[in-house]
Formats: sequence, C-alpha cells, structure tokens
Amino acid sequence: MKETIIFLHGIVGNKSVFKAEIEQLKDQYNCIAYNFYDSTSFGADHPFSLELLLEQLYAQYKKNGIKQAHLCALSFGCIPAMAFAKSCPDMVKSLTFVGGYCCNVPSKFQTTLVQLLDEKRNFHYIVWLKRYASLLNPNKKQIPEDSESIFANSALLLHPNVLEKAMRLQLEFDSRTALMGIKVPILWVMGEYDELYKETLFNLKQDIPHVEYVELENAGHVAHIHQPEQFMSIFQPFLKSSGNVLHGPKKNLNHFLLLS
Repeated sequence: MKETIIFLHGIVGNKSVFKAEIEQLKDQYNCIAYNFYDSTSFGADHPFSLELLLEQLYAQYKKNGIKQAHLCALSFGCIPAMAFAKSCPDMVKSLTFVGGYCCNVPSKFQTTLVQLLDEKRNFHYIVWLKRYASLLNPNKKQIPEDSESIFANSALLLHPNVLEKAMRLQLEFDSRTALMGIKVPILWVMGEYDELYKETLFNLKQDIPHVEYVELENAGHVAHIHQPEQFMSIFQPFLKSSGNVLHGPKKNLNHFLLLS
C-alpha cells in the first residue's frame, strides 16, 4: 500500500505549486494537494483561521481514508502543518518545510509584518499590496523571477480582509512552542538567497535538535521550483528514511481546538 504525501501551499497561490513533485512521485506515493481558498469565493470576505486550516487538513485525511501521511508545506503552509503535527502526532509520518519560517520571533519579517498591518488603512489597497510584495520579497537579485508581481497578482484574488486574517495568523502563531513538542522526522529546506525567512530560524536546532536542515544553492524562497533536482535529491531519500516515526502523546483535532 502506498504511503501518502499531503502538500500545502503558501499564503497566496494554490495547490499547483507542487505539481512537478507530484508528477514525479505519483507512482510511488499517494499524492494529495488542495487549496486553502475556495476559488468560487475569490474576492469575497469569509472566515479564515488556524482552526479552519486544521479542519481542512483533517478533512483530507477523512475524505481519503488516510491514517497517517507525510506533510510537505511551502512557506505559510508550515503553520497548519506544525499545528497539526503538534495536535495529532499519530497522524503525521514526517514534515518537510520548503521556505518555512518561525512566527512570533524577533526578525525583520515580524517587524515588517507589523508595519504593513499598521499602515494598511493609509494606502489604497493595490498600492499597499505592492508595498507588501516589495518589503517582504524574500528573493535576492540573483533569482531571475518577478516574485513581487507573482505575489501581488495572486494576492489580488483574495478579499483584503482574508489576506489580513492570514497575516495576523503569522503574528499570532507560536512556532517555537509547536516545534518543541514535535518528534516526527523534519526536513527543513531553504534557498541560500532566502535571507528574510532564514533570519527567523536562529533557534531552530535548539528547538528541534533532530531537524535535518538543508540549503539549496542558487535558490530563493520557492527553493523546490528554483532547483528541482537538488530538492528531489534530498526529499526522496528523506521520505524513504522516515518509516519509523516516534509518536508523542496521542491527541486529536478536537483536543487542539478546545485548547486554542
């Protein structure tokens, strides 16, 4: 029986961000990707919270009859992945974070996020969104892509309030507390030019000594897209070696929701 990998995307964008990896792995693994945002409600205001993200992920397990899965998350997707692994350790086989970061730690990312939220009311939304894309652009000039336009165009699909709720979740989530209780294997992949988010990881080895941390050469924030061969050469062996998972105290999603 195939093991399952569930892929989680970033704060904007959609499930296609891991389409190349899914295509390459689909014969060996049951690969699942889904969208955080319902395309039928693009542009509309609607609830958005960590609890809803966890319910979405839990629903994928139930819908597909999965008892345990590897979770692979890009950027913002690491938040629900961490929270789920913390609350339901028996349901997670391993964690892979690409461009992952720690929330609620002193960093340029944290300071800039606060600044952007504070000044949002002072700008026309599209002007503010371009500032957001510029100030939180993680890539350096060495990466030949217009990441600011890519982000801004994807963010425009969301209602401004929904994006703000996602941003506030980044400020509220306590990544370090979540990580300290996680015992499953963790692969943390960053691009060498992803300085903005790497700065949030200064306590990573202290919080999770068993983490396997790797930086891909000539890559930025979406390191798996910038250097797909480098990424797969690390990701595939990690998946194979993650068979024996040590579980923490058994919990469930209802337990987490009651505590949050």
